[in-house]
Amino acid sequence: MKPTAITSHLALLSVAILYGVNYSVVKIVTPHYMGAYGFIVYRILFAGIIIWLLNIGNKEKVNWREDGVRLALCGLFGVGINMLMFFKGISLTSAVNGSIIMTLIPLFVYSFSVLFLGEQVVGSKVLGLLMGISGAILIIYQPGQLTIGNWAGDIMIILNALSYSIYLVLVKPLMHKYTALTVTKWIFLVGFFVALPVGFGEAVEIDPASFPLQVWLSIGYAIVGVTVVVYFLNIWAMRRVSPTVVGTYVYVQPFVATTVAVLFFGEYLTLVHLLSAFLIFTGIYLVGKKRT
Repeated sequence: MKPTAITSHLALLSVAILYGVNYSVVKIVTPHYMGAYGFIVYRILFAGIIIWLLNIGNKEKVNWREDGVRLALCGLFGVGINMLMFFKGISLTSAVNGSIIMTLIPLFVYSFSVLFLGEQVVGSKVLGLLMGISGAILIIYQPGQLTIGNWAGDIMIILNALSYSIYLVLVKPLMHKYTALTVTKWIFLVGFFVALPVGFGEAVEIDPASFPLQVWLSIGYAIVGVTVVVYFLNIWAMRRVSPTVVGTYVYVQPFVATTVAVLFFGEYLTLVHLLSAFLIFTGIYLVGKKRT
């Protein structure tokens, strides 16, 4: 791969790792110390402030007549609905169930890319998607160890995956016209006004004085690591690879989540995990491979 392709994949791998750890981080905060919707209001607010501060000196202007609706939809699906559904869903269901469901993203992205971006149906890409899904399921589903989740939470995670997939497809054309800073600041502004009426009640009920250090660190991780850093890396990478490739890296999340559980929660690393890792990364290679 060319250097730009290598760095793009490294960026997407970093995103997957940050997200994989996030499954545990979310449960530290919600629902014990604050409601999921209230958490999202603060997450978007403070992450948005950071992003707007980073934009000081950025003079790039947006063509609102041509791109205003698309930017608003990116904020709606990529920040508002996406974050609300994920955090509420994962607070209700198990991290295991959430990880499984999130592997639907590449299927959604590839489908939307075929429908709206004219991406071709390629046999090797379909095979890669199937291998990635197989690896993600294999790493999580081990008879007798699968955690039972909540059906309402599971539905919310599905809606989150669908919403994020729509965002990945919608935002792609904007990457060819504007910088990551410009796009991110506007979609976060829209996302905040989507989340505010939903989470305002929970947001004003929190008691920060009751938060232990672990909760503050988790909140910081969610705001800086899994919000600001992740969105910038995703948008930066989408300038160089297709939305389908971006979505495919969701397969790494269950692998990371399981690794964290092994290292910090006393679970065991087995041959099943190694086989899953092989399937996941082979699937990513097939989806990302260019036709010759």
